[in-house]
Order: sequence, then C-alpha cells, then structure tokens
Amino acid sequence: MSGGSEQGDPFPGRMARIFASLVIFVVMLGLGECALRLAAPLPYSSRLYWVDDGHVKARLEPGQNPVNTSGNVVRINSLGFRGEDPTWKAADGTLRIVVLGGSSTFCYDVSDDDHTWPALLESALGGALDMPVEIINLGLPGYDASNSKVNYLFTARALNPHGVLVYHTWNDLKYLRLFDQQGEGLPREFLSGLRAGGHNLSAFERFFFHSQIVQRVRHVYLRFREARRENSYTSLEREGEVANRMPSGRAFDLFQKSFEDIVVLAQSDGVLPVLISQATLAQPENLSRQEVRLRIRNNLAGMTQPILADAWLESNRRIEAAADARGAVFLDGYEAVTPTLENFRDHVHLLDSGAEMLARSLSDRLLVNPRFRALAEQVRTQRTQPR
Repeated sequence: MSGGSEQGDPFPGRMARIFASLVIFVVMLGLGECALRLAAPLPYSSRLYWVDDGHVKARLEPGQNPVNTSGNVVRINSLGFRGEDPTWKAADGTLRIVVLGGSSTFCYDVSDDDHTWPALLESALGGALDMPVEIINLGLPGYDASNSKVNYLFTARALNPHGVLVYHTWNDLKYLRLFDQQGEGLPREFLSGLRAGGHNLSAFERFFFHSQIVQRVRHVYLRFREARRENSYTSLEREGEVANRMPSGRAFDLFQKSFEDIVVLAQSDGVLPVLISQATLAQPENLSRQEVRLRIRNNLAGMTQPILADAWLESNRRIEAAADARGAVFLDGYEAVTPTLENFRDHVHLLDSGAEMLARSLSDRLLVNPRFRALAEQVRTQRTQPR
C-alpha cells in the first residue's frame, strides 16, 4: 500500500512546485520593480496615442498627457496637436503663424513645451517686434509634406493665420524609393488617411511599457541594435545596390511639388508662406565619425549614408526651388544648427540647444526679410485702427 502511494501520479505535486516558483518569480519582479522606481528610476517617454482622421493620416487623441524623456508632461490640445487650445482667430494686433511639420517640429525630445523651436521662435519674434506673436504648432510625428498639405486645408486654414512655416525633409525622403518603384502615379502608402501616424499600444502593453525593468531591457536592446546597425547597413556601399543610388529626378519632382502646393494654397488665402530646409546630423562631413553614424537611421530611407547626405542636399535645393518658383520666402534651416550630438538626439530630432539655435536663426532671418516685416507692420496697425 505504502509503496503504491509513493509511486502515484506526481503531476499534482509538480504543478504545485511550478506554481510556487511562478509566484516567487512574480514577487521578485515586483520587489525589483519597486526598488528600481524608488532608488534608480529610469526616465522614459510615454507612447503617444493616435486616433484615426478622415482627412490626414491621424491626430493625437485630445486630452492625453504624455510624458517626454525629460519627465515633463506634453500638452495635447482639443485639436490633437501640441500646445494650448487656439482660438479660431487671432486677437487684433496679434501676428499669428502656423507651423507645419513632422516629429522634428513636434519636438518630443526637448525638455518641455517652452523649448520646442516653434515656442522659442514665438518668444524671440514677440520680443524683437514688440508686439503679440502667436505660433501654433501643427506638426505631428510621421507627417510629411503631403500630409501637411492636407493638414493646411483642414486645420491651418481654419485658424486664420497670417503666415505659415513649412519644415520638412526626413519623412519625405523615406518615401522617395516608393515613387521609383511605383512607376506612374503615387504609391498607395503615400496617401493621407490610409493608415494611422503611429502604432497604439493596448492597455496591457502600456502597463508593461511603463515598467522600469522593461525599460532597462529595451535600452539594452536598442544599444545592441545600434552596434549591429554600424556593422550591417550604415557603412554599406555596395556597387550596384539600390541603396547606393540617388532617388530619381521624378521622385524629387514630386517632393518639390508638395511644397509648391502648400505655397499656392497659402497664397490663395493671403497667407505668407515660408519654406525651411531641415537641420540634420546627416551631413557629408559627419559620416567619418562613428558616434554620429550610429545615430543616423538611413536604413529607413533605403539609402546608404553617403547617398542620404547627398539626397538631403538635393532636397534643400528643391525646397529653395519651390520657394523661388512660387514666390515664397526660403529660410536655410540646414545650416542653422551645428550638426553635433549636443544639438541632436539622432539624425533629425533636436535637443534643447539645437532647438534654440534653429529658432534664433529663423528669427534673425525673418526679422530682416522685407515681406515678413511688412506683414508684421500690417498686423500691428490693426490695434490702432478705429472700428
């Protein structure tokens, strides 16, 4: 009898041991998470939550309170953009400018709302002109010039601006290969409203994303990925590969046309259009520096780093050509920011010092531009004219 019981089914006992081990593992994870949060919290940025939009790719869900890598809350207004809720019309005597762009305009990597380059530009222009200046940031991560064209039609125009600044390059460069593959017409992936601007995490995924342990594992993975990228793609310059060829003239023609279209739309509303070339780390002289090469995500554009650097220069020329062809103001943002790791988090996203450099350069150049000065004086007189 006793021998039979000893040789009975061991399954219940094994399951009990497994369950006990899982409980101990979960308790240890919980204790480790609490210890990390109390003793060595690692800052992280919240994942932005997107809502579908019938016109443009997507907008940010109004009312969310994302936290950036500096630990500061980013204000998302009722329209799904960064900043306070704008009125539909500026007060008399207030110069209103809207800014169209992508993540490099949204500026998630600067310390807080007051250190985005549009906010710094607003402060600089207001002080120099000695008049109220309001700059509304309509840039969102993932937007390219084509999305901003639609964004102007359905948002910027309704805000009755006096001027519009357009700051794009990187997100458009990611699509140039698609134009070459498509042949005639636009690639389907390029169409506004086809897909959301970003991937939304489920509630379960968000819970784990906020874990200190998960964030540390993520940081280790990202460092590993950077090391692999240097050995695999960033230095790749194989003769004959598509990645080692410039995008076609047709692709750049369509790139330029998006900027020209925004200019035409703005001018039809009596709005002053200003086109700005985009600052970047991906400049030819930087490619010999390994620490910089690791920050340049050229693989997303399907180009080697030397080709990306050349394509960026061609993009600058095309943006300036669009301004010349349609009578817009052109400002050089590419040369405005010193291309160092002190100013950039990666190849295109600015840190505080880079945002300050860009805002200062744009302010200085706008203030000496006759058309911009005339616009400011015209708006200024609205405060003194009798009704």
